Amino acid sequence: MGEMVQIATVDARKMKAHNRPMKRRVPGAMSKTEERFAELLNEYQRDKQIVSYSFEPVTFKLAEGVRYTPDFMAVFADPTMGVAFYEIKASEFHASGKSNQMNSLTKLKVCARTFPQFYFFKCYPRKKSEGGAWVIEPIKV
Repeated sequence: MGEMVQIATVDARKMKAHNRPMKRRVPGAMSKTEERFAELLNEYQRDKQIVSYSFEPVTFKLAEGVRYTPDFMAVFADPTMGVAFYEIKASEFHASGKSNQMNSLTKLKVCARTFPQFYFFKCYPRKKSEGGAWVIEPIKV
């Protein structure tokens, strides 16, 4: 009796399905989905579609205090194509903007409008029942 009991509180915005806390993303470290996409970029490089790629190599300044770091940058082998940036999402749901991913998708669209000299893509893996390939959607300006 008389003991203090500390009650743990969790911010509801940091929760996901099944009431498990969301994992905090570590900058510079790839998620499992990003690792899978890097395998695809390796294939593109072997097939000579791209010259090189890198993970989170640049951060775009969109406005005062607003920055966006795409997941991947790739340099196309065809010099007329230039450079592409890829935003990777874990699923179609996350890529649709119906989740807390809306902020990065909004920034991706603003970035595509602000820097029309580059190609921007939103990517997510298909369900295995649908073939398991990647969906790579261009961001139209």
